[in-house]
Amino acid sequence: MSDVAGDEAPRRGRPRSEASHRAVLVAAARLLEEVPFEDITVEGIAAAAGVGKQTIYRWWDNKSAVILEAFLSGDVKSQFTSVPHTGDLRADLYDWMAEALRIGFTESALAMARSLLSALLHSGDGAKEMLDDYRVWDQDALTERIRAELATGSVHPDTDPRAAAAALIDPVILRIIAGGEPDQEWGRALVRTVLEGIEPRN
Repeated sequence: MSDVAGDEAPRRGRPRSEASHRAVLVAAARLLEEVPFEDITVEGIAAAAGVGKQTIYRWWDNKSAVILEAFLSGDVKSQFTSVPHTGDLRADLYDWMAEALRIGFTESALAMARSLLSALLHSGDGAKEMLDDYRVWDQDALTERIRAELATGSVHPDTDPRAAAAALIDPVILRIIAGGEPDQEWGRALVRTVLEGIEPRN
């Protein structure tokens, strides 16, 4: 069933039952592990969560919005590795990039990345609100790792940790979605390029 054509509903509101809200997110995450994104329906999520279809439409615009929140809430487990914190930012980012490229091009990670892209594209007006509510751009592990370096003086004081993190992760995600082959030399060059832009200037 097309999410764009047939699963739209205009009503939104705060959940009246936190238990049901959580059940829907958990069910959506579980379904995403079992079937392709395009085969998931609002009816299927509702049945798996043990709630009525209208309960879902009371809180979300469509199935994509449900799945997007399942990603943002952490119910869909991230394929990306955590960021090391040894005190050596360059070495930590090299290690993170190598692992991200290794994991990111597995079959399961590719499927999840494409599902997330579909969810973002078709989540309706609530997508920006959800991204803001979950403070996605402020709290991801890569942003926090770079932000920690501001206190030590190992990055330039004008560095925006969110922009630096985006400069590292966005090209990786684009390569994953586009189906490009992992290239460790490319990854190390990307880390070097970003670090040259944020390291203190003499």
